[in-house]
Amino acid sequence: MKVVHLSDLHLTRDGSPLYGRTPLARLEQAVDRIRADDADAAFCLLTGDLADAGGDGAYGGLARALARLPMPCHLLPGNHDDRAALRRVFPELPDDGNGFVQHAIATPFGRFLLLDTLRDGKPWGLLCPARLAWLAAELDTSGDQPLFIAMHHPPFTTGIPSMDRFMLRSVDDFWATLAPHRARLRHLFLGHLHRPIGGSWRGIPFSFAASPNHQVALDLVSDGDDVPGCAEPSGYGVILIDDERVLVHHRPLEGGEAAFRL
Repeated sequence: MKVVHLSDLHLTRDGSPLYGRTPLARLEQAVDRIRADDADAAFCLLTGDLADAGGDGAYGGLARALARLPMPCHLLPGNHDDRAALRRVFPELPDDGNGFVQHAIATPFGRFLLLDTLRDGKPWGLLCPARLAWLAAELDTSGDQPLFIAMHHPPFTTGIPSMDRFMLRSVDDFWATLAPHRARLRHLFLGHLHRPIGGSWRGIPFSFAASPNHQVALDLVSDGDDVPGCAEPSGYGVILIDDERVLVHHRPLEGGEAAFRL
């Protein structure tokens, strides 16, 4: 099974440029690439910061771009998003019963649980008791199925101080909910960091996707008010899953045009 992982689009309300690039144009480029190379994906997973500052205009552009994809798209909000505006443009978005954009996806290789970590008005993430109760119920009723979790904010630091201060809060409660099901957790898919990063957290493999528009610099020192950015290659993740493996590839949007035989 193939899954496309898009994250941190940062679409602007009026289609204006952001950090020297136009986010909507970059998304359209990503959609073109997905249609050309990854149209066989089972679904497209979008892990938050779909807009740079919410807004119906930004989400309208997102809806038009995603309509060109041949596979279903599953959206999660990030700290730059606005749930109300997102629901106005995407009225079919799932609701966990408490107003949060959380739902489960059944696949041949396990169950994907999509978590809403948006804390309105804050850059850091949160899973409140209501959201954790939903997660606990899904975990308890999932039988012995393998599990995959997608969310915007990571529940751990990454060594990039300027971003680590904006990680998920309530990590202990999150882990207490997950821990009884640790053996079935195959992978965490994350956003927020604007970099292709991989590793493991408490024995659970994880991966982040690059942004199609702008990246966070690999600055392991700076911890000021500003987040260092950079123009490293943009792109998205291509995930290949079977019973034995979860493979995470980075599909860049530029820099690989001159193909040749080795």
